[in-house]
Amino acid sequence: MLLVTFDNAQANAARLDQATQLFNLSPAQARLAGLVLDGADLPLAAEKLGVTLNTVKTHLQRLFDKTDARSQSALISKLLGVAPPS
Repeated sequence: MLLVTFDNAQANAARLDQATQLFNLSPAQARLAGLVLDGADLPLAAEKLGVTLNTVKTHLQRLFDKTDARSQSALISKLLGVAPPS
């Protein structure tokens, strides 16, 4: 099996903007979602956001609740599954 992906930062940003509106994400949740999309692990996300790991875990749980995702991979799938505006 071969998986080919193309990193299109502009399309991902548009999808994240749409997902922020669709799922009613707070600014902090949207920033964390962007870092998760970029592949950041939770300690790195906490460092980049200037918050504690517990705060990041809380934001992640709220993201899961709002998107009905149960894992970070499911969250990424939901966020990238939102169609960007044409």
